[in-house]
Parts: sequence; structure tokens; C-alpha cells
Amino acid sequence: MTKREQPQVRDLNLVRTFREVRAGSGSTTTELVRATGLSRPSINSLVSELTDLGWVVAVEPVPNGQGGRPPQRFRFHAETGRLLGIDIGVHRVSAVLTDLAGTVLAGHELALEPAAPPAERLARLDVVVEVVLAAADVTPDAVWSVAAAVTGPVDAHGRTSMVSPLPSWAEVDLVGHLGRRFTCPVQVENDVKVALLAEHEWGVVRGARDVVYILAGLRTGAAALVNGRIVRGHGGAAGEIGALPAVRWLRALDGLQSHPGLPAELPESERAAWTFRRARQGDADARERVWQYARDLATGAAAVVLTLDPEVVVLGGGSTPWADLWGAEFSAMLSKSVVRMPRVLVSSLGGDHVARGAVRLAMGDVERRFFTDGVRPARRPVAGQGAERAQSG
Repeated sequence: MTKREQPQVRDLNLVRTFREVRAGSGSTTTELVRATGLSRPSINSLVSELTDLGWVVAVEPVPNGQGGRPPQRFRFHAETGRLLGIDIGVHRVSAVLTDLAGTVLAGHELALEPAAPPAERLARLDVVVEVVLAAADVTPDAVWSVAAAVTGPVDAHGRTSMVSPLPSWAEVDLVGHLGRRFTCPVQVENDVKVALLAEHEWGVVRGARDVVYILAGLRTGAAALVNGRIVRGHGGAAGEIGALPAVRWLRALDGLQSHPGLPAELPESERAAWTFRRARQGDADARERVWQYARDLATGAAAVVLTLDPEVVVLGGGSTPWADLWGAEFSAMLSKSVVRMPRVLVSSLGGDHVARGAVRLAMGDVERRFFTDGVRPARRPVAGQGAERAQSG
């Protein structure tokens, strides 16, 4: 090994060791030696350097009751920074603040009328962000990265310039708006794509390499992970197959929202849930509408599955609490339309899954900035770094 190669090899080993520490709740030297294949002296040296850089801290040893000194453990110093994930949807705006490991420290949401203009939506966003920061006793300059998810395909400038159900949203410079409050990098991405990021990091498809995510809620959409990376397409519109009437996604909710017994005063956002509840109670008409909804979802899903041949299809969104009513029909219809049937799983994440997916996008930004070509010291971003929209995945 030449002297020129040695620093490069050490940088790689430093990153490898850090990733192993970050993956666990507390790693011993022996465990790190086993996981990395490096020698004990090398691990001791690397952990010491990671500690000096601010990325690793020692865990107070806990007596094991067997006598002798318990082995020293080390963990990721995740509390050294904060991340902010934002979800800007048709019916609500929400945000979560986390540490660098994605542990949620605070969250808040506000409802919106679907027809709310951009100024009102941004004003609600500002209130949500202010509440979340105050709840965690955090100032904007303590946030290392911000990521926001919006409904509709996102272009290279963080704008939904092609199409969006958010009224007049193509005119909004969300990166610039958030950049006036935060000095750290700001990213914007499509909500379905970041929902898949959350599912891949914390949900039922953790570790899978080829995944199709179907958003089944007040809106229907799709996103895909191929060989571990989100598929964006040339202009960010990959997965927007709902724009094609033949896949039936444009009409998928119609049956759920037009049951003859629906109370006239019920808001549009609550009509599907009402029909699901009636189906669960045994209403035959509601049950047939739910099954038709499943068949419509499966028609569009089949187009994506035939194109990508994923390992697994994961169902997420607001309709999944009732997946016991329609999941089997969805799978049956899908199996009739595809060459190879993937596994079908239902999301295990809660209602903040899009905001948490945005947090995962922010985590990726921190990883790129601090762990490319070595390991940089852990410190908060400084003013003047500039806002940007990074590729997701």
C-alpha cells in the first residue's frame, strides 16, 4: 500500500465504521471488529477519531450483574443536529423535527381547504414550522437540513411546474420561501417518492432493492425504487401514470365518494372513510364499491409492475387502515394482469409518513455533505451555504 493510498483507505474505513455504529443502538469494539473485518487496534483508532470529530459518543456502561467491567459501547451522536421534514398536501400541512437519526422530537399539522391559494398554504406552513421549532426549543440555525414534500411532479428547481392539484402552485418558489428562514440546504420532492423513502428506511420494505409504492388515499399515485434508488425520470414525473385515464386511477375514489347514503354535509375528505366504515359494518353496496376501488387501484399498479418487475408492492396512504377490506381483491386483480406476482405488503407507518420521508431526504443531504471523500467534523451548517434541491434516494 502506497502512502498516497493510505489516507483514502482510512477514509473508507472511517465511513464503514461510522455506518456500523449508526446502525446500532450501541456497538462494542468486538462487534465493530466482527462487522467490519478490521483489527481491534484499527477500530479503536477509528472510533477515537469519530469521537473527536463529534459523530460518536461513548455510552455509559451498564453493569451486567455478572461481575467485571462491562464492555464499552459507542453510539451515533444524533442529537448534535436537527432535521426538518415538511408535507404540503391538498388537505393539510404538517412537519416533523428530528435528530440526525430521524427520531421524531416534535410534530404539528394544520388542516386546509383544498382550494386554498398559495399565500394561505404558505402562511399555514410558516405557522406549522414555528410551532414545531418552539415545541423542541430549537432555533432555525440549529437545523442542518430541510426537505419538503409536495403533491405533484417536482422539477429540477423544486417547482411543480407540470401539474399539481395544489391551486396555482407552479408559481410558488418553495425553496426560496424556506430559504428565507433557514440557512441550511433546502430540498423539495414529490410526496409519493418521499413516502417510499420513509417506507424503505423505517417501514415494511426496509432493505428491499426493487419496490413499487402505491399511494392509496385521497389521491392515487405511484413511486418506484430500482436497485435501491428512487426513480425520478428526466423531469421528475416518473410514476405519474394516474394521468392516463385507462389505468382508472382518476376515477378510483368516485365510487367511494358517491354512496347513496352519504350525508350531504360530509366534507369530501371524509367521504371515502365513511364508505369504508359502512363496508366494515356489512353494507353490501359499500362493500362492492370498496372492491371496485381495489380493482381500479390494481389496474394502474399492474402497469407499473409489468414495467419494473419489483420484488414487492407496498400499499400506503389514507386507505390502508381499511386494507383488510380491499387488499385481497387488489392482489387477486393484480395477479391476473402481471407476468410475475410480487409480494404485496401494507405500510406499517402512520399518518406522518410523508413528512418522515422528507426527513429521510434531509438525512441523505447530510450524508452527502459530511461523508463524501472522507468524514468532515460534525458542526451545524453555516450561513451562506445556499438552498438547493438535491436528487432523492
